[in-house]
Amino acid sequence: MSNPLPSQSQPKPLSEYELDLLKQEYFFLQNTIEDYNKQIWVIKALGITGTGGVLGLMLQQKPGASTIALIGCSIPIFFWILESQWKHFQRGFYPRVSEIEFILTNTHGFKTPGIYSSWSHTHKRTTNSKRKGYVWDGLLNRSVFISYVLELAFLVLIAALAPIIWK
Repeated sequence: MSNPLPSQSQPKPLSEYELDLLKQEYFFLQNTIEDYNKQIWVIKALGITGTGGVLGLMLQQKPGASTIALIGCSIPIFFWILESQWKHFQRGFYPRVSEIEFILTNTHGFKTPGIYSSWSHTHKRTTNSKRKGYVWDGLLNRSVFISYVLELAFLVLIAALAPIIWK
């Protein structure tokens, strides 16, 4: 049996204290991610409410409905940018969650926790994003932009149809 050379690093087994800290960090990060999700849903709801307000204003001001709808497009754009920033910040926690899951499951043979890796596997997403940065993690994230693109398309469609509807 040979002793490893000092230059060869081997993972040191975690003490019970370190393992406990790692578990606490993991669940803290999961709670933080969930808190971001709650705020993201509030932002999304406010954006949709703003779009509803634009529709209400259009009904009151029928002659200028097209202009109101086009100006109202700024509301979903504003909330899109706001939500994309939150999503980008939220995604900053994912690599550490993935790393902790790897340490606990692969290094220590735990069966759990696997919240993030299980979700990634179910939705066929890699745990390490190929594209990084605000544009991909936030602005063009599918869970962020789809609702805002639909809102914008709806407002533009209503702006185009308003003169026909309210002759």
